[in-house]
Amino acid sequence: MGAIVAITLTFSSCSLISFNHNAIKVNESNKQLVQVQAPAKIPTTKEIVDTLASNEFEGRFIGSKGNEKAGQYISKIFKDMELKPLFGDTYYDGYLQEISKQYGDGQFESFEAYKENTRVSTVNNVIGVIKGKDSKKAVIVSAHFDHLGDVDGKIIRGALDNASGVSALIKIANTLQEKSTEKSFDEDIIFCAFNGEEEALAGSRAFVDEIKSKKLYDSIYNINIDSIGAKDGGNLALKNMSKVSNKLYDAVKTTLKNDNIGFADTRVKGAGDHLSFENAGISNVFFVQEGIEKLVHKPTDTPDILDYNQIDKIANSISNFIQENNGVVFND
Repeated sequence: MGAIVAITLTFSSCSLISFNHNAIKVNESNKQLVQVQAPAKIPTTKEIVDTLASNEFEGRFIGSKGNEKAGQYISKIFKDMELKPLFGDTYYDGYLQEISKQYGDGQFESFEAYKENTRVSTVNNVIGVIKGKDSKKAVIVSAHFDHLGDVDGKIIRGALDNASGVSALIKIANTLQEKSTEKSFDEDIIFCAFNGEEEALAGSRAFVDEIKSKKLYDSIYNINIDSIGAKDGGNLALKNMSKVSNKLYDAVKTTLKNDNIGFADTRVKGAGDHLSFENAGISNVFFVQEGIEKLVHKPTDTPDILDYNQIDKIANSISNFIQENNGVVFND
């Protein structure tokens, strides 16, 4: 659970004193070293982005050591927050992934060249859950943590894409976990740090297939966060392109308006993990910024381009939405 704090206390009498539910035994000199369990410190939004975008994490390309370290880092935070694993006794949820030597290596001259440069390996999503009263209903909050790695000798750090989303995911999880200690939610709240988004949404597709094949839930919806908080990114692009999510989008927009979060009826090019839910007929909403096309997949996608207060505001609004809509089923 975190660090052990040493405290020296001096007492004039009594040999046994209760302090924060811990027994404290006073020695002959009336001085005793007391051990008090301190709660684990959850990293700030900026600390998370700085870590995921650092040299150590190598751009988080899937199958790389940096990608594995990112999964370990997120898993440790989930453990410190005391989230429950969704599957078994680990936050890791493995699936098979085709891995090339580098992002964009899909253009091979021949099938033989493809085989030489590609392997199939088991990689992990990182999944945690706050258990609610009704184990057949769930909201799934997701953000991908993989990125492009080293391209042409330069690390593509992916601060905006998508360390920003992961930092928001963790802030939401921490906020709602603290709320759940006061009163249980009416549904499970699942937090998915997906792998393989940059490789055809592989991690989220594997997860959706798994929860559907195991018939874990009768009712679920997805909130996917990908590339938010850029200083020059504009408003959230909240155009509803889904065929199954009208009620969910309307409810989300109501909360954003109440929280003074700017959004526009625009869309961005490209795919995101919400599409894995869309293709399975599951309601989903996509949190992404308007102007990301000019900012992502470049060496300049570094932590200094982000507004961390804005990321926190969006994360707080998503937390508010989940609390305000506790147990609500969003089916069109």
